[in-house]
Amino acid sequence: MNNQLTELQQFFGAYFHQDWVDEHATADEVIDAFLLVSSTDVITTVKEEILELLKYYTNESNLLENLLHKQYCYYYYPHEWASGPLWLSHIVRKIENHLLLKQ
Repeated sequence: MNNQLTELQQFFGAYFHQDWVDEHATADEVIDAFLLVSSTDVITTVKEEILELLKYYTNESNLLENLLHKQYCYYYYPHEWASGPLWLSHIVRKIENHLLLKQ
């Protein structure tokens, strides 16, 4: 039985955990903290897994449910973003910008 978490689950679970607001003022600060300490391979995998998630979740309530219950994400994006795909695309852009700067 394989219970290994994906990199995306580890990203959301470790950085957007239940108490993330006690450690960071904004969701972008959380993303920046992840980018600061993670390897290029992990960052790239998280990006790829976000893009994969975006392919399969076009229904907003299903995406929100997936983020909370399957990805362990405790950031409630509707407070700041019009949709989950917009927020996830923002994360992808931050990752891409970070990777460009590392070259």
